[in-house]
Amino acid sequence: MAVLCGICQVEQSKYKCPKCSIAYCSLTCYKSEIHTHDYLPTVTDTTSQPPQQQQQTTTTTPGDDRFSKLLQDDQIKYLLNQPSLQFHLLSIIKILIDPTFTPKNSNIEQKLDIANLKLNDLRIGGIEQNELVEEFVQRCLELMN
Repeated sequence: MAVLCGICQVEQSKYKCPKCSIAYCSLTCYKSEIHTHDYLPTVTDTTSQPPQQQQQTTTTTPGDDRFSKLLQDDQIKYLLNQPSLQFHLLSIIKILIDPTFTPKNSNIEQKLDIANLKLNDLRIGGIEQNELVEEFVQRCLELMN
């Protein structure tokens, strides 16, 4: 699966930025004004939600206990604060919700397949392997079981 340059969106990427891990095709793209590291996703504070929304999220269902372990885990919190992991997780989320990242007639199952392929590429043995992604996935699996 060829990955397009994250800056020009035209050429196939050949390199990754050491600061934000964005894939780029050439030195021209790397040094372009578009590549500023300002677009890195930030973790938002949940206390900024209105009280009504916070109350809705506190309603427990049987599956919530598994996810509450993830939300309270210090290692998960640490990993989610890493810019490289934020970038890679954001790219997977964009595959699922941003129509410009997938073919026009893609249904949700196709988008899930593409996102799964991207995640597999980011894990150990994949063409874009990233240790933070692998550590995050392994920790999530530990806590979910």
